[in-house]
Amino acid sequence: MGETTTPSPEAPAKSLPLMVRNRQPVETESPEITVRLTDWFTQARTFIDGYTPDDDTHLPDPDTSLSKAQLLSLAIGFTGCDTAESRDQRTYTLIYTDPEQGKHNFQTICIPYHAPSSPLRFEREDGECRIVWKPTGEVLTRPRLHAGIFGASNHYYSRVGPDLAELPTAAIVSPYSTCAGGCLSCNRNEVGSFTPPPRDYIAQHVASLAADYDQRGWDRAALISVNITTGCQPNEDRELSMMLKLIAEYRRQGFSNAAFFPFTYAIDTRAAMDQLRDAGCLGFIGTVECFNDTERVRQWGRAKGAITFEQHLAKYRRAREAGFEIVETDYVLGADSHQEMLKGVAEMSAERVAVVPNIKRNYSPAQLDSNHPDIWSMPGQYIADGFTACLATYAHGTIKRRAARSSVNYLHQQGHNSVTLRDLPIRHT
Repeated sequence: MGETTTPSPEAPAKSLPLMVRNRQPVETESPEITVRLTDWFTQARTFIDGYTPDDDTHLPDPDTSLSKAQLLSLAIGFTGCDTAESRDQRTYTLIYTDPEQGKHNFQTICIPYHAPSSPLRFEREDGECRIVWKPTGEVLTRPRLHAGIFGASNHYYSRVGPDLAELPTAAIVSPYSTCAGGCLSCNRNEVGSFTPPPRDYIAQHVASLAADYDQRGWDRAALISVNITTGCQPNEDRELSMMLKLIAEYRRQGFSNAAFFPFTYAIDTRAAMDQLRDAGCLGFIGTVECFNDTERVRQWGRAKGAITFEQHLAKYRRAREAGFEIVETDYVLGADSHQEMLKGVAEMSAERVAVVPNIKRNYSPAQLDSNHPDIWSMPGQYIADGFTACLATYAHGTIKRRAARSSVNYLHQQGHNSVTLRDLPIRHT
């Protein structure tokens, strides 16, 4: 990538990730932040109002274009909301519905430490949610509440039916804790939601999932997709050992049809990848965080950030050579320039890697300041272009698409014969 530099091999104490080094867990109110966010969201909303979604009706998969509601939910997620509710609950997952297309999509919002400075307010009354534009009191949208971060467990069901009821077909699991391991730059680390694991966390995790299936009256054989986020073990040997033990425990407890999709940056060698594939993993998922090597180190620390963009590409080539059907990387929009973002997505796509986009949630002023100037000068356009480019890479195959197809089959088996892929909600996190 043209704008990257090689990080120094030295790692002094002050080189902690930017988000940890500058964490500000004290509620702040800043007129400067208010002006900044008000101006950004106003321009983003103007862009969204004039946005025409791509027509993807001729394509078999309905996750290839963004609706206006999805763009609005991403802009709200980036901006963050004020609220009169307890500040202990700093992340909510909401369900938005596009009035023109009828599509549902899930998206999280954060209640930042600078919440009083946000021009948006999250409200609930009589079971109804609202996102309010504070300058005028206008209700921008009325999403449904799906969950709060501290209501999370070590698993959740990533596919839902047209009625938004959870399905047993796919799960995203974090056996190490109730989040993705409490990595130092994680948004959940910002709000202190990391829970240290018990000693026998692998068996406890699978047992809790099995008990939930039994309580819901689900057949454990209905689970066909397990996305494993492990909590980032300190080295490849321990990461691989945990993965293999976890997969074996799923088999032992009757999840006989599950295919596994490990989400990891610790596993790098072809030999380890071969063991995962032989154990029943159909996909390999990593996280590039951003494409600029300098920003990756600065914002995410050396544990993750010192893996260069070229090294990420080489890892995904090995995963393809190892025979994984699906190779994905998670990508956080905001740290790269607009040009570098689109160039990085194109280079990933050339290696047949599906780039799964996320929008950064900004809990602190430091996180706001960590975004590239382009996202501030191109409100709406930056997000739309980034997501559109990423969604085009889904043609290489994604966990979401595989799980969606299996979910439609499951619903047909349950008698819902008219359900199609286009009836299922979209989850762009």
